[in-house]
Amino acid sequence: MRLRRGFTLVELLVALLLFDVALLALAGEAALLTRVAGVSRRSALAANAAASTIERLRAVECPAPGAGQRTLAPGVVESWSVTGGPGSLRWLRDSVAYPGLAGPEAYVLRSAVAC
Repeated sequence: MRLRRGFTLVELLVALLLFDVALLALAGEAALLTRVAGVSRRSALAANAAASTIERLRAVECPAPGAGQRTLAPGVVESWSVTGGPGSLRWLRDSVAYPGLAGPEAYVLRSAVAC
């Protein structure tokens, strides 16, 4: 009887199982990277929006006290306020809330303007 060289059925099934596990790991990693990229995009949007709003408020010589809110994107909400401080100061605050990986996150900027 002549022996044939090659793989047995059991070896082939084990190799396929290992290959499937590796593909599942790659798919899970790709999903995580997609979520992280989304959070990074929202975080950058929050930082840019907050900085822009604070700069706009600082450009006014003496901003009047008040507050406002706007939606920047689905789930991303910006809130700003101008309050009176001691003497001729105005306190500026801008907060942008967005969904993060572990729950809601917020980017907050504070500044003061002398009137």
